[in-house]
Amino acid sequence: MANKIYSELAAKLGAGNSARFVKIMEASFTPDEALICRELFEPATAKELSARLKISESKVVKLLDSLTDKGALTRGPTQFAFHKTVLAYHHDSVADTAPHAGPNALSVEIKDLWKDYFYNEWSYEFLQHTEQMIKMTGKNLPISPAIEALERSKNIKPDDIMLEENFRKRIEQAKSRIIAPCGCRITWGHKNHGSGDKPIMTCFATFDRPRGEYYMNKPGRILKELTLQESIDTALASEDAGLVHWGDCYCCDCCCENLFPITRDKRFDLMTPNRFAAVVDEDKCKGCEVCVARCKFEAIEMKPVRGTKKSKAYVLPEKCKGCGLCVIKFKQGAMRLEIVRPPEYLKPPPPPGAKKGAAPVHVIPVWGHYDLK
Repeated sequence: MANKIYSELAAKLGAGNSARFVKIMEASFTPDEALICRELFEPATAKELSARLKISESKVVKLLDSLTDKGALTRGPTQFAFHKTVLAYHHDSVADTAPHAGPNALSVEIKDLWKDYFYNEWSYEFLQHTEQMIKMTGKNLPISPAIEALERSKNIKPDDIMLEENFRKRIEQAKSRIIAPCGCRITWGHKNHGSGDKPIMTCFATFDRPRGEYYMNKPGRILKELTLQESIDTALASEDAGLVHWGDCYCCDCCCENLFPITRDKRFDLMTPNRFAAVVDEDKCKGCEVCVARCKFEAIEMKPVRGTKKSKAYVLPEKCKGCGLCVIKFKQGAMRLEIVRPPEYLKPPPPPGAKKGAAPVHVIPVWGHYDLK
């Protein structure tokens, strides 16, 4: 019976018949806890659960309190809820907003199980998910240009930068500035995969959103509320460390749930570029190859300069995603960003085969229940 509960829980989260994920569930929950979680794919009160499961309300309340402290459940004024997908469960129960300190912090055993699941299974499923999303919408979420890269590119006027690609302005306009630890690096990232020297407090999924305020003071959470300058410094330090700004995250290619599988399998076609592309000023290029090392997308190569024995950097326009990580390391201005796509490029596309003027497709990931009664 117990094994069946864990398998059902894994299946409901979308992990199918994954034996690896079932092991994660077994290590994370007692049979009674798993039973509660299974029942909370739709929100319910303690009284409703007690009647449904024929368990005393006092025992149900104790289990609900314990699971909430672990980060497994979301609590509303009267209702509780579990999550609907592995991604939702990962982010709230083991990743950015999860307990990372105290008695409810993830054990080494559970982190090792997540490592095994991610590197050997889930990361491959991410590629399939991305392919399906692109078939539906025509594009992936474009990468954000680095703040410093835009500011070093004096050829780009501030008015030419749209709000959604101007992260400094978004930080300045934020009403609350709460950040969380990177879920991937804190859960399964390790030095063998190159993530040991990367910053941890880089997740902006809780930034200027009710989600951050909701989790800010929950037991064991290590979310931090930052000042304006601290927020900007965090973003700039992430860029300097070579992290790609993608969505709410500053991602590394060694353990990011999105970036790792794409770079591992060199599926750069699954990464949608933003409106920018890097270009090289050949006269200022020293041929140091730092830009080649910093590029995650194999978009820069060294080409021999005619009449000399030197080689200088060259950006392959068709491969550049516009992240700008190559630009920020050259104070002499050897590289810059250029705008290569119009503003309408960022608009969500209409459904495939739709008539002209049809409403755009908005693919919204299921994060769980946050607006509970």
